[in-house]
Amino acid sequence: MKTVLFAGTLLVAAAAPAFAAPAADNTCLMRQYVDGWGTRGDHTLVINDRFGRKYLASLAGYCVDLDFAMSVGIRSPGGGNYCVDRGDRIVMRGGGAMGGDSCWITKIERYTPDMEKAYHAALEAKKDQPAP
Repeated sequence: MKTVLFAGTLLVAAAAPAFAAPAADNTCLMRQYVDGWGTRGDHTLVINDRFGRKYLASLAGYCVDLDFAMSVGIRSPGGGNYCVDRGDRIVMRGGGAMGGDSCWITKIERYTPDMEKAYHAALEAKKDQPAP
């Protein structure tokens, strides 16, 4: 599993209250609890928290080679929200990423077991298709 670079979030985490108010749909991924990540292509990221919960982040912008990044950091433009949210920036370093490539979170939601099954089913279906 890849680990997360907490670039720019440690200061926010240190100042965070013990309990931040979760989003209305209960998808608050608190920055100080980010514990790992995985990719689902160049514009989707699955972020794990230290409690074993997973969140799906949809991304926009220059996310090329996200699969090969050695570390990922999450930066917030305002720094006031303790939950990872739309508009936060994903910063990649190492691997194929060149000097801090970044892209923006357009949506974040809980990543359910049903979503995981659908992802793997789509991969299997893609394998079964003949090559062009």
